[in-house]
Amino acid sequence: MSQLRKLAGQTAYYGISSILGRVLNFLLLPIWTARLVTEEYGSVTYLYTYLALGLVIYTFGMETAFFRFSRKIDARQAYHNAATAVLLVSGLLSGLLYVGAPGIARWLDKGIQTEYIQYMAAILFIDAVVAIPFAKLRLEERPLKFALIKTGVIAITILLNLLFIIVFPDILQGKYLSSLSGFVESFYKTDYGVGYIFQVNLMANLLYIPFLWSEFKSLRLRIHWPTFKPMLSYGLPIFLMGLGGIFNEQGYSLIMIELLGESELGVFSSAVKLSVIMMLGIQAFRYAAEPFFFNHAENREAPALFAKIMHYFVVFNIFMMVAVALNIDLISDLFLRKPEYKQALYVLPVLLLAKLLYGIYVNLSVWFKLKDKTIFGTYFALIGAVVTLAGNVLLIPLLGYYGSAFASLLCYAVMSFLCYQKGKSEFAIPYRFKPLAGYLLLAMGVIYGVEFIQLTNGWLSYGLDLFVTLIFAVFMYLREGKSLNYKTVSNPTR
Repeated sequence: MSQLRKLAGQTAYYGISSILGRVLNFLLLPIWTARLVTEEYGSVTYLYTYLALGLVIYTFGMETAFFRFSRKIDARQAYHNAATAVLLVSGLLSGLLYVGAPGIARWLDKGIQTEYIQYMAAILFIDAVVAIPFAKLRLEERPLKFALIKTGVIAITILLNLLFIIVFPDILQGKYLSSLSGFVESFYKTDYGVGYIFQVNLMANLLYIPFLWSEFKSLRLRIHWPTFKPMLSYGLPIFLMGLGGIFNEQGYSLIMIELLGESELGVFSSAVKLSVIMMLGIQAFRYAAEPFFFNHAENREAPALFAKIMHYFVVFNIFMMVAVALNIDLISDLFLRKPEYKQALYVLPVLLLAKLLYGIYVNLSVWFKLKDKTIFGTYFALIGAVVTLAGNVLLIPLLGYYGSAFASLLCYAVMSFLCYQKGKSEFAIPYRFKPLAGYLLLAMGVIYGVEFIQLTNGWLSYGLDLFVTLIFAVFMYLREGKSLNYKTVSNPTR
């Protein structure tokens, strides 16, 4: 079996959990948009941005450092060092966050209660301490267990959201199962709303501990400083890179809520959530590709292999971009339950293109990880963060939602360009951008061309969109499908 097929197989396993993790956003989207007003949904988006930033701080680059140093030193020693360090840092930071929750809630304002911050402290602690055990599963190429655990917790999260956001309120209103109203009333607070979103997140995440118990049992709480010091030096640039990356992906919420308010942020966030469909394959690919790239770094034919991976990655995601953009009316009718949440969907093609450029950057970034020059990743991410900040601040007042979308597109375009230019001299990879550029221009032409065809019948409009999507898929398969049988390089030699 070729190495491309092996990577594709592992990506499929990770894709199950990654896709379902992202699908969680879509399954929860109709629940939240049906029961929360746009201001409340904007507050949820705002707090989850801080949650994402917090997780980067808690893990401070130790996942990637663990992958890198498991090849340089004993993998068990790398595991003990990384997991122990994350546990200690997470415990300290969550303790401080929990104690300081009242002051933080007052500082954030916007209707945020102390309990929300305390829930976030507990959620961050759990998410951080399971990060290295999950990385261990990836290193050991055990994607099935990884996927089963992730999907199990995701399913429970959806069930709990359904219960607390829809079922319990309906029972109290006497819509059904009125015999249980007394029982539900004994523990359910009707005015808690957003608080239950964080509460059920914590309840579900607690299940990671027993599911990963065998990985925790093998952990020895110790830090060997001569071993850990180079891991820390390697991981800190990754940490800064992660902060910049999260800000580039979600920082718009911190700016938009100040410039336009919670309601407008809630509306724009619904479009962003739908654009995240593009991130499904990217996230699954990243989970599988990071250890894959490290395992094949010393292969003489690695550059050709990495170029081939980039090619098929972009081809697949161009198709995904077309499929989502063309069928956004159908998708939004399924997942956005109130008309006001659809007001920003016109910016979706720009957001999708930005996600595609992010995926290209993920591929391009392989050189500085393999060459132990992660500081360049930090430079690129921080430059991107400056572009994101300046773009949102300058363009949102001028262009509204389009301003934030263009800021994201410009950010990833600049990062990809800089990474490619520097990488050419550090780890030359023979990427073939010309055919990919042609496919991209064709895709954008199809997306915007179909908009000129207006059908009054909704079902006919859905049918046309699906038909054009099918035609584009057939075209891409005829152009690229047969070459997937290409037998690529042999197993890596060390």
